[in-house]
Amino acid sequence: MDYHPMFEAIRAGTAVPVDYVKEILTGREKYTKEIENDIDYVLSGKSKVRVFLGEYGLGKTTLARYAEYISREKGLMISCLSEKDYDTLHKQDEFFRSIMKNMTMVGINGNPLKMFLRAWAEKTLTEMEELKIPADDVHSVREYLSTRDNYDPNGMFSHFCAAYVASAGKGAPGEEFYAYLVGDSVDRRTMKKHGIYHFLQDDGWNFLKSFTSLMDTLQVPGLIIIMDELESTMNRRRDVRDRTFNQLREIIDKMSSGFLQSTYFLWLGTDMWFENKHRGIASYHALYDRMKNISGDSSGKTMILNLEPLGRDDLKKLIKQIKTLYSSCYSFAADAAFEEKTIDTLMKQYTGIDGKLRPSIREVAKLTVELLDSLRLGKKSDEIGDSNSVKAADRLW
Repeated sequence: MDYHPMFEAIRAGTAVPVDYVKEILTGREKYTKEIENDIDYVLSGKSKVRVFLGEYGLGKTTLARYAEYISREKGLMISCLSEKDYDTLHKQDEFFRSIMKNMTMVGINGNPLKMFLRAWAEKTLTEMEELKIPADDVHSVREYLSTRDNYDPNGMFSHFCAAYVASAGKGAPGEEFYAYLVGDSVDRRTMKKHGIYHFLQDDGWNFLKSFTSLMDTLQVPGLIIIMDELESTMNRRRDVRDRTFNQLREIIDKMSSGFLQSTYFLWLGTDMWFENKHRGIASYHALYDRMKNISGDSSGKTMILNLEPLGRDDLKKLIKQIKTLYSSCYSFAADAAFEEKTIDTLMKQYTGIDGKLRPSIREVAKLTVELLDSLRLGKKSDEIGDSNSVKAADRLW
């Protein structure tokens, strides 16, 4: 495996690409096991919310990437939301559009939603043709779909799907339908011309419920919705913040009641986001009490997992793992004392006033790679006789 992209990401201080995330999760087995169990639970047809809380740098985003990695392996559809999506999280229609526009799936370049809808429409058109039902008439299609489970004939999903199939039956590409779902500028008048009279802001949850049923029809085993950087919601205006928190409360209620099938919400935020009584979850008791007291599934496990800093032994394991991968990538092996020297450097740079070592995983990885780079480049300089070469590792150690 080519690890160059992973090391470039570490050097830049950015999140490691999903394909490499398993390589740097040393010491996080407790949390990765919970994610694996959660996804297995969702694959059984159930739904749940999982919350990871921890300060900046403890690896929440890395765990989110791991959940994405496992979901890709299992063939789930994935939607990753982050700070840019939360300005309108309090609006139901924009929330569902954020889910749709951020969709990905292994093996498909770009958003799979268009391909997903097209495959379903073609399947439906074939069925209707066999039954000699006119597939280019929206009313006939809607009546046909009303015989299916979870296709409420008066709901937005049935209106949308019937219009989409009828459009496909006429040979139209259906771009307006996809554009509407992902939040592009498509006004209601355009949708009404296609026979759609219910919209996401009126019927978003029922739409998502039917959408998960549609996934089952197309043999997609589940949907994971990852919501990272939720602490950014603390910065909203009070009324917007309360409506946002109410939206999150509704997600918990829907998941706890079994309203959706095969759906996994993974939330990531800081301890401050949860405990702050003025701007955090603790300021909105309806949500705070649910997150603290409702178990995430029938096993009775808590919904929230608090991330703890890596201990000294786990830090050494992480450093050793990076050193091993570095050796395979650059054909350079640091000496046996490297881990201990790097830990000593971390102690000097990241020990707090309380005497506790609290480097972030990203900081540990970055420092380790910088030291390995310095040693490798310094060795090359020595080999070619560059007497002016000053090794960064010497300065750090």
